[in-house]
Formats: sequence, C-alpha cells, structure tokens
Amino acid sequence: MDTLHKQPTEDAPMGSLAWGRRQGAYSLGRLTRSEKIRLIGNLGRISLLETMDAVLDRVGLLRRFGADLGGLMPQETPLVRDACAFAEEVQGSELMQHSFRTYVWGMLLGGYRGLEVDREIFFSAAILHDVGLAEGRQTEPRECCFVVSGAERCHQHLVGKGHDLAKVRKIADAIGLHLNAYVSDRVFGAEAHLLSRGAMCDVFGMGRRRITEQTRQAVFSRHPRGDLINALEIWPGHHLKGTRADVLMRIGGEPKSKSSKLEVAAQAGE
Repeated sequence: MDTLHKQPTEDAPMGSLAWGRRQGAYSLGRLTRSEKIRLIGNLGRISLLETMDAVLDRVGLLRRFGADLGGLMPQETPLVRDACAFAEEVQGSELMQHSFRTYVWGMLLGGYRGLEVDREIFFSAAILHDVGLAEGRQTEPRECCFVVSGAERCHQHLVGKGHDLAKVRKIADAIGLHLNAYVSDRVFGAEAHLLSRGAMCDVFGMGRRRITEQTRQAVFSRHPRGDLINALEIWPGHHLKGTRADVLMRIGGEPKSKSSKLEVAAQAGE
C-alpha cells in the first residue's frame, strides 16, 4: 500500500484519489474535524432531498421515471470489458449484484434529472466501486478506509491494462468520492454524482421514490439483493476509526450484530 502515500495533496477534495494519498496523521482515509462536519452536512443534504421527495409523493406531485433496463447498459468497450472482468474475478455474487444495481439506480436517477452521463466511465466506476472489500485486497477495512484502498486498487489495475489515464483517474475519483453521502455533479461530474446516488439508493433506498414501481421490480428481478449487509461488511468495530464508513455507521447507529437495522431500512425501500 505504499502507493497510498505518494503524491500528497493538502487541498484535495475529500474522497478523491489525491486525498487518499495524503501523508501524515489523517492518511488511510481518516477524517479531520472539518471533514467530519462536511460529511455530516452532506448526509443532511441527501436526507433533506429524501424528505422533500416523500412530501411530494404524499401530495401526488412527485413524477416517476422508468426505463427498459437493457437500454441503460454501456457499449462493450475494452475499458468496460476489463473493468467487468476484474470485478467478476475478485467480487462475490452479492457484491457483483450490488454493483450492477448501483449502476442501474444511478442511470435511472440520472434519467430522472436529464443528466448526460459517460456510460463507459460510470459503469466502470460502479462495477468496481466496492473492490476494496473484494478478494485479494492488500489491507483490511480496520487498517485503511476500504474506499481509499479500493480506488487505488482500481487505478492500479486499469492503468496496468493500458487504459487512458484521464479516464482511469475519473473512475478512481468517483470510487473514492462515493462514500461522501452526497457528491455534486456540478463540481465532480455526473458520473461521480450518480455513483454516490446509486449506492445510497441501493443500500438505503434513498431516491427510489423517483423510479416507477415496475422499473424497481425489474431491477430486483434482474439483480437480486442477497446478503448485502454482510457483503458490504457493515459490522461492529470492523472499519478503521475516524473514516467515513466508521462515522456514517456511528451516525446511523452502529449495528449490534451482522443482521442490522441498516438492512431493515434498506429492504423497506424495495
């Protein structure tokens, strides 16, 4: 993991590849005090959006978006093939299905807003966004933020395959940013924004009201949930203290067992 400590950048955005490569006391994905406050603010923002959707839904003013799932998939470029092959090599079935659902939810939420998305970059980021939890990882979540190590792992693999450095950087940054709770499309691009939204939608159901019931059922039929919480290793004391995963679990109430109330909240949105 020596590469995590190269190219230190003091002012890099929280969660970016450069941020993950910082040196000093807050390396390995630990948050500073101001970053913890920013993370809580991001969580408040996404929660407010969800509350507004709920209100609009109750009064019948929330429009819903639906689409044929097959039409959402990217073209089979060399980058898409290599990203998918790597994911299939190291990720179990639950992580793979979660990654596919994250992509589909993101595309649907992007369609709801009319966002233009680079599907090649977005799919590659979505299918690999939890690779820090996959087989063959060099560090454990208790040793380093799994999103920091995952972004680095993805970057190294795709660069090693000879892919465009700018594209790979966007993919790795999107992966690193996705645990920020909310990622601005204006600042970081539609791909990073929708990766975060897609992941929040799949784990917590946030944004799912914007999608038609028929399309939601089609998503779960094509990509069954399975044991998502254990696949994501949302377990007590499992993540390095002071990282985004640790802070978000503490805000939400750290589960008392591997069968947590987070799972109940997630499944309630199905």
